[in-house]
Amino acid sequence: MMELALPRSGSSSGAAGTWAGHVRILTLVRLAIPFFLVGNLGRIPMLAVAEKDAPILLNDVVVVALVVGSLIVCLRRRSLVIDRPAGLAFAFMGVASVALLTTTAEYNFSALELAFSAAYLLRWATYFGIYLVVLNFVAGSDQEVVWRQIEWAVLIFAAFGIFQSAFLPGFAQMVYPDSVIGMDWDYQGRRLVSTFLDPNFAGGLIAIVLLVVLARIGYGAKVAMWKPSVLLLALGLTLSRSSALAFVVGLVVIVVARGLSRRMIRVLIGSAVLTLPVLPFVITYAVSLNKFTIDESALTRVVAWLTALEVFGNHPLIGVGFNSYGLVIREYGYDVAGNSSFGADGGLLFIAVTTGLVGLCLYLAMLGAIVKRCRQTWRNATNSPENRGIALGAVAATAAVLVHSVFVNSIVYPLILEPLWILWALTHRVDGRMGEERAGDVEHRRPRLVAVT
Repeated sequence: MMELALPRSGSSSGAAGTWAGHVRILTLVRLAIPFFLVGNLGRIPMLAVAEKDAPILLNDVVVVALVVGSLIVCLRRRSLVIDRPAGLAFAFMGVASVALLTTTAEYNFSALELAFSAAYLLRWATYFGIYLVVLNFVAGSDQEVVWRQIEWAVLIFAAFGIFQSAFLPGFAQMVYPDSVIGMDWDYQGRRLVSTFLDPNFAGGLIAIVLLVVLARIGYGAKVAMWKPSVLLLALGLTLSRSSALAFVVGLVVIVVARGLSRRMIRVLIGSAVLTLPVLPFVITYAVSLNKFTIDESALTRVVAWLTALEVFGNHPLIGVGFNSYGLVIREYGYDVAGNSSFGADGGLLFIAVTTGLVGLCLYLAMLGAIVKRCRQTWRNATNSPENRGIALGAVAATAAVLVHSVFVNSIVYPLILEPLWILWALTHRVDGRMGEERAGDVEHRRPRLVAVT
């Protein structure tokens, strides 16, 4: 453990973890979580470069307010906890910044193009700030409260999605009637898109929470049967092959680490039985959309991967910088029309393209540190079933997102990053070195900047 002191100010702050001595940061975290339910329904247009929009979401505004407010509290109490994954994340952002500046000089980006690309790196950094907020202000005893908030938010998201699938086909075009199909939002018919307006991203979010729910069930935590049933039905209605594969991979992680308990088998079978009435519709509709064949969508992704490999081959060390990919491939003669042209998909391939081998190694080290910590937690039989389930579920969800992002760029999608960062931070609170006692120390001792390995 390494500890660095911040300069002391002439006045002391109020109780640590409160805003202006009145509102607990934990309360603000709980209030902020439901806002990601708004998804893409709350889009504020800002920048547009090469026919690519860079809107600000209502959720972005809420996250910025939460992170900035929490940072002010940290400065007032002169205390900031930074663990190993956070340190590696800072290093990763440093590499991404250098890559962006280097690429700007190489390809003569305009000031607007530089601001456009930097805005996405700033957004990634802002959502990473949620990790620091939870790390610093959510005690071990509050872990369950925060998890329940995420769980209920996604259950509402899934329930609305089921309603939307049944009664609001083409929901994105209803919300944005002036949007251009293929350029803004694809027409998805009766596929579940919920408030994300995209079935693949919606499926990724649902898979994350479903995996944590199943992991908690595997360790004996009490979970109502209807919760995994709703989530499983919603996942199926997305008709997203990437989400289904991601869920299967995450489930394999859970089974390998924990095994198949009788209760988990009963829950999976019970959930499957409850979803049987809509299964014929799902299969028929999936066949009509060619979801059981290699269609144009699948082939387009292969082309995108090959393009990304070409760019990576020319910028292997530190990459081309966040969200400048679409501007760079323009110089290669590729079409950059539409929002999707700025994402390389490919999961870790996208990280390699944007930050090079250096950034990829830092990113993998960050994930490795989180997985190692989670493994120590779920293997510790003295921890509660709920805590062990969250730790294993976080690793299963991480594996799922890495697979999911190979097909759709969810690895940097803000509305998926938010629950992931929170999950990753929550696992720290059941680690032996940072339990409730340590949280109490941070609150009442002389404030410091604390770096925890």
